[in-house]
Amino acid sequence: MSNLNNDENAYRWVKNGRIYTLENSEGKVLHTAEDRTCNGNFITDSILEDLAAECFEELEGK
Repeated sequence: MSNLNNDENAYRWVKNGRIYTLENSEGKVLHTAEDRTCNGNFITDSILEDLAAECFEELEGK
């Protein structure tokens, strides 16, 4: 899945069936997304990158 870097911390998307979880380098789940389409291949790397960016913006706002 996608590997992202935010400052010095590494983040990655992990796929488990139709569920995608955004985890930090310690394995903490930061965000979860579910592909609810029938064929299970709607979520693209581009969508995951957009979701991660939104998640990081929310985390910075806290």
